[in-house]
Amino acid sequence: MKSIKKYHIPALFGKEFFTEGFTIVPNLLLRYSTRLSLSANDLLILLLILYFQQSGKKEVTGADIASFLGIPEKQVTCSLESLQARGFIAVDQGEIDITGVFEKIADYWAEEKVEKWQETGGKIFPARDRARNSSPLVNLFNVFEQEFGRPLTPIECEQIMHWCKDIGYSEELVLEALKRAVLRGVFNLTYIDRILSRWARNNLRTTQEVIQYEEKHFAQRKAKKEKFPQESSRGKEKDEKYKDLYM
Repeated sequence: MKSIKKYHIPALFGKEFFTEGFTIVPNLLLRYSTRLSLSANDLLILLLILYFQQSGKKEVTGADIASFLGIPEKQVTCSLESLQARGFIAVDQGEIDITGVFEKIADYWAEEKVEKWQETGGKIFPARDRARNSSPLVNLFNVFEQEFGRPLTPIECEQIMHWCKDIGYSEELVLEALKRAVLRGVFNLTYIDRILSRWARNNLRTTQEVIQYEEKHFAQRKAKKEKFPQESSRGKEKDEKYKDLYM
């Protein structure tokens, strides 16, 4: 009689449980989901997008999500359109970028830190204290607070100091990046950091170099549109000038 090979089911399950990997879910996304007015469907879809991205699947469709969740594709499409309209996600050639939701979470987080700072009388603001002897930094803090319409949080001050002291961005360049963000109606340092990083990659160190680069880029886009005419509104040209560069 042939011996029957016995499988240790719990051990096999345990092996696959770990080899399949895990999806990292930011606690702040769950914590601020109510303040972001995310429905249960919205939140579940965002978590599933995280799952797909962390699994290496870059292009995710509404059909993929609907099939995974076992719900009508129309329901998924409705949620995706709502998330996109509120700036939580951006869809480009099948890829879903959820940077927007984290930028909004950062805003709420910053508000809480400011409230905490105000409650403690500013005693947890070491970055500003260290910058007192640096006029350019103090000026930057003041300008940012004026544009943001609120006090900067400790971590925001640390970020600005990092730009100037560690990376070496000039005050002029940081203010120019702030100007670009304000023009787009974006008031967080994550977006400004992306602008500064792009300028650094293109070896742009002065405002003049930035302007020349943008004008050249805009001229190339305009020439391309003239060569391949598409339906567009002239009123959007000024807005789109920076959109393609920094979004």
